[in-house]
Amino acid sequence: MNGCVEQFPALPLLRAGFEASGSGRWLMRTIALHALDHANGFRLRIELAGDQMRAGLQATEACLAAATADVVDTDWLSIARCRRAGIALAAAVPYGAIFGGLLARRGSLAELSELPGRRIGVVHPDDKNWLLLRAACRQLHGFDPETACTRVDAGSKTALRELLADGRVDAALLYWHQIPVLVASGDYVEVCDLLDLLPVLGMRTVPSTFFVFSDALLDAEPDLVLGFARAASAAVRILRDDAGAWHAVTGTVANNAGGQALRTKWLTRIPHVWDSAMQTDLLKLAHCLGESEFPDGVFAAGFL
Repeated sequence: MNGCVEQFPALPLLRAGFEASGSGRWLMRTIALHALDHANGFRLRIELAGDQMRAGLQATEACLAAATADVVDTDWLSIARCRRAGIALAAAVPYGAIFGGLLARRGSLAELSELPGRRIGVVHPDDKNWLLLRAACRQLHGFDPETACTRVDAGSKTALRELLADGRVDAALLYWHQIPVLVASGDYVEVCDLLDLLPVLGMRTVPSTFFVFSDALLDAEPDLVLGFARAASAAVRILRDDAGAWHAVTGTVANNAGGQALRTKWLTRIPHVWDSAMQTDLLKLAHCLGESEFPDGVFAAGFL
């Protein structure tokens, strides 16, 4: 939480809704710690939520839909599903290539070709990680995990990790930042980093996840959104260039294998400089992942 909010009453307030177990909160905390919000003309209030799905929406999406937050982070496929459901929100600021990985108990599973017949844990069946794994397995090995495996839906990333730890699934599509500490324990192996599957589909690495605002706020407060974009970019530079600041905000230590691996994964995912062709790339990737119709307005005009 930005403890200095009341010292800057003239600045517009921006409520940032992020999962307490998510990686997006690191950037928000960096913005607050370095007063990057005030420097860019707004006051940031960080509001942390759980990670349980709510009526088919991710927790942060539900906050934005209910107008209890002004900005959240989510991926381009989720934005498309929200717009099809009549929830008017749009991507305005790129976050990163936020894909997870397939994790299994050490010695139990080594290759994607070994997946048929296994129980695979996912957060929900429309998760981009699951859709990407399915598409890559069809391309590489000629089977679809949806039919060749037993999918187990956890409903949250925290519950998914517990499914794997309890042995109720053979492998799990964990979120990227959950993986390094588990691999460092020696009990688990990352069968596949899903970023490595993008070339299988003929895709380059592109930002999949964005900072997202309602259409109404984008129309009414464009300068506020642009100020947030500048603050987020400055926070990325701090965390990219200063390993000490990165380890402090993430609660990791530099000389720990898990902490080093987490930073390496972060650096491969964030930042990716946005270019206009990436919109087309994401539309193509959505089609590869089974999204036959993509609604207008997913990417906010004038911002991306």
